[in-house]
Amino acid sequence: MFMERHTLYFLFLLGFGIWSFFWGFKRLRRKRLIENVPTSTIRGLALGLVELTGKTKKEKPLRSPFTGADCVLYRFTVERYEKSGKSGRWVTVAKGDSFHSSFGLNDNSGCISIFPKDAELILPVDYEFTSGWFKSIPSNLVGFMENNGISYKTFLGNYQMRFREWYIAEGEDVYVLGTANKANDFLQEHKETLLKRLSEVKKDAAFMKETDTDKDGNISQEEWSSAVNRLEQEILQKELEKDQSSDTGDIIISKVDNGKVFIISDSSQKELVNKLNTQAIAGILGGSILSLIMLYLIVISLAV
Repeated sequence: MFMERHTLYFLFLLGFGIWSFFWGFKRLRRKRLIENVPTSTIRGLALGLVELTGKTKKEKPLRSPFTGADCVLYRFTVERYEKSGKSGRWVTVAKGDSFHSSFGLNDNSGCISIFPKDAELILPVDYEFTSGWFKSIPSNLVGFMENNGISYKTFLGNYQMRFREWYIAEGEDVYVLGTANKANDFLQEHKETLLKRLSEVKKDAAFMKETDTDKDGNISQEEWSSAVNRLEQEILQKELEKDQSSDTGDIIISKVDNGKVFIISDSSQKELVNKLNTQAIAGILGGSILSLIMLYLIVISLAV
């Protein structure tokens, strides 16, 4: 009876074990890629996949949304704890980043622009706050939610909320693995093209209907942000393809192909390799052991 009642749990854990196994191999491939790409200087880099290290340089005023930290890049999430019966889970109700704003990277040989759209950020959490029975939400976070239309109140009080923020400060040492591309006035052209395209789609009834994914007749902030990101990715791809065919222009580090890796981290290359190696071992070994144990238990439960 015990085995029969828990067969579904065994199947779930078997699936998780298999997923962990393949995830571990992905971490291993990422580790080997980082090890195999030589570190370039900005002055001597060639077009294509490059590895750079240096200090960040601000190209425009930027502050993180929760703490107001002076930075060159940020990302944030707002989560709400929602109960369902006896269980509950954290649900992301808002997220955002400054990935549409470039920043500079400076080493001893020169400076280059980094366009972080679609980058994989490997950073520790710089700020985290979770509200509770004895922890009210600070006024700066309340103001952020009210300004962005995020619901946080119930008839009994406030939801339990969790806020996380990641950022990179100016002058901080960073590691970048991305694609070097030619970009003639890339950022200005990109901004102008995006604004023009957004103006056009607001008049496109079919596009706006498609953007309303929950079909409630209103375009929420999350739905509009998703549509903007989709449009920007299309524009970015076309612009970079155009710039690659040109013989002149500056160089920018970005992500062109969804299949190409693009990492930005405040860890050194050695630290990243060690972290990925640990994840790879844990995923491959742990996933294998968990899968074998669950497979054994499933066979026994079916045989009873």
